[in-house]
Amino acid sequence: MRALSLLLLVPALAFGQASGPPFIPVNLVKAAASPVSNTVQAVGALIAEDSVMLRPEIDGRIEQLLFREGQPVRKGAVVVRLDAAEQRTRVAAAEADLRLAESRFRRSEELVAQNFISRQALDEARANLDILRARLNQERVALARTELRAPFNAVAGLRQVSPGAYVGKGDDIVRLDALGHLKLEVPVPETYLPRVKLGQPVTLTVDALPGQTFSGKVDAIDPRVDPASRNVRVRARIANPTGQLKPGMFVRATAQLGGRTSAILLPEQVIVPRADGNYVFLAVNGKAELRKVALGRREPGRVEILSGVAPGDNVVLDGQIKLRPGVPVVSLEQAAQMMKKLQSAKPR
Repeated sequence: MRALSLLLLVPALAFGQASGPPFIPVNLVKAAASPVSNTVQAVGALIAEDSVMLRPEIDGRIEQLLFREGQPVRKGAVVVRLDAAEQRTRVAAAEADLRLAESRFRRSEELVAQNFISRQALDEARANLDILRARLNQERVALARTELRAPFNAVAGLRQVSPGAYVGKGDDIVRLDALGHLKLEVPVPETYLPRVKLGQPVTLTVDALPGQTFSGKVDAIDPRVDPASRNVRVRARIANPTGQLKPGMFVRATAQLGGRTSAILLPEQVIVPRADGNYVFLAVNGKAELRKVALGRREPGRVEILSGVAPGDNVVLDGQIKLRPGVPVVSLEQAAQMMKKLQSAKPR
């Protein structure tokens, strides 16, 4: 508005009358290198390093729950035992059948050696023996499925059933979470991706534990960038030796990315977007110059200029719509001084 007022007040200067060449007053900002914090911040929820809901693979009645809610369980320990009486009987029957088949096979070998039976009869006895061995293994596997074991060191959650309950295959019984380490997955803008490295330190704060900080490291970087958000998922691993952190806690993560300590940051309104890229207008030797720029990270109200603008350049802050390359321009301050001179030169 101020530029428009000056334009209207100094027509002789602005519209190329005899007193001078035409010009357009514009609001300028001088580009300067500003200190920047090379950190990326994100928020997310913690997840257990390993987590599983124990579910039976067979139908059956729960005989024992061998865990306490909220207490640790060791890898390989039996957590739930189903009633296995029927299955043990099947294993015993399969073992008896196998013993009989082994005895018959040995007898068949003796008879073949004496030419009392054919080689085909021996082959049939061997095949029957193999079938019964496989059946015994099958029954033993089914018996093992009556015991649900912890697949890793974990903490047991709240149980979903009671002893004596009949459960079907796939029913929820209890969740096990490994809490020695936790994971945090956060979306990181793709512009930061070149500076995110495996093993990079991460600092976390938790709203539920004010005043405390926790440390972790970048453990994995998703190889794909989300085409909708232009973010990439980064996973950090956080040590949790005391068990203070719990899965599901809301946390804020900060990572130091290193690199540059200063950058050119300009107001977002200096950018002139075009089909082939982003541009800014500069005031160079009293004329408007359109220059293509590369943009970096964004802050509220500001954008980083990676190339195209150098410290000390005069960048047009607003009013770009009335500019074109080569048009004479002056700053608002210069236009104000010209107006004063013009007014003082008028005869009274």
